[in-house]
Amino acid sequence: MKAYVFSLAPVEEAFAKDWQDQHPDDVLTVTHQALTLETADLAKGYDAVSTQPERLSADLFKKLASNGVKHVALRKVGVDHVDLAAAKDAGIAVSNVPAYSPRAIAENGLTGAMYLLRKWGYYHRQMRRGNFTRPSGLMSDEIFNQTVGIVGLGRIGAAAAEMYQALGARVIGYDPFYNASLEPFLDYVDLETLLKESDIVQLHIPLTSENKGMLSTNEFAMMKDDAILVNQSRGELVDTEALIVALKYHEIGGAALDVLEGEEKVFGQKFEDVDSVPDEYKELISMPNVVMSPHSAYYTKMAVKNMFFQSLTDMERTTKGQRAFFKVN
Repeated sequence: MKAYVFSLAPVEEAFAKDWQDQHPDDVLTVTHQALTLETADLAKGYDAVSTQPERLSADLFKKLASNGVKHVALRKVGVDHVDLAAAKDAGIAVSNVPAYSPRAIAENGLTGAMYLLRKWGYYHRQMRRGNFTRPSGLMSDEIFNQTVGIVGLGRIGAAAAEMYQALGARVIGYDPFYNASLEPFLDYVDLETLLKESDIVQLHIPLTSENKGMLSTNEFAMMKDDAILVNQSRGELVDTEALIVALKYHEIGGAALDVLEGEEKVFGQKFEDVDSVPDEYKELISMPNVVMSPHSAYYTKMAVKNMFFQSLTDMERTTKGQRAFFKVN
């Protein structure tokens, strides 16, 4: 296999070396540069490329095809940024990594939910001001008394349901596709029932044109005024402006966010001038009932290694004339 790896992160360098050591006959070239129209010629003469999920356009696929590339392997789950139809027209297979570590993301959601449930943000705020008391308003609940609603019951949602159920919570779930194997861990309900009954609402669904902004003013009004929203999926599932209003006016109790609308302009960036951070990010970060991470729910040693190795495994299968395990187009 002759493969070009774009957007190689420093934490992936050791895994690239491990792959090369295990596959001495492969030609593996790496770069920290992103895959763009300007850098696509670096892969000229290569069978396949592996990349992080930059926006991949029809023009980019045409250029890759003209350079002889037959496979683009994404080192992430999401494909909403990829023109899959154009890739197919160009004769390029596209694969993703749908299950690099479902537990990593589910654990991150649980961590955020527990942080908010036990009101650590409020305690941190008052202690920074010298107040080390325990106000009655900060008495919290325990997880086994909570109803947790999981929206989206794929691999990650299922892992989250099992974790919450193991902690004694009542778990309910919504997914248009029924999976009987999850019955020991949750009860299936419709979305409206889930929003109304849940103390914690956790999202684990892909973004589509139909569900963009699925949680907005009306949905927050349905939720309990102390409910916690956990979004580990895609920022565009939630109307950010409506979320800020719901948090400020206590229509919901808190939010644990690993994703946010327009995050590509913020997450992964280091702002030397804090004032240049977009207003909605500064406002959310300042709230004691919000905990945010920069799309890092997946960021564990096991997950990053699995993403890298599964990506290259699918490319190798394609170059040998086999079907990729996780082909998405």
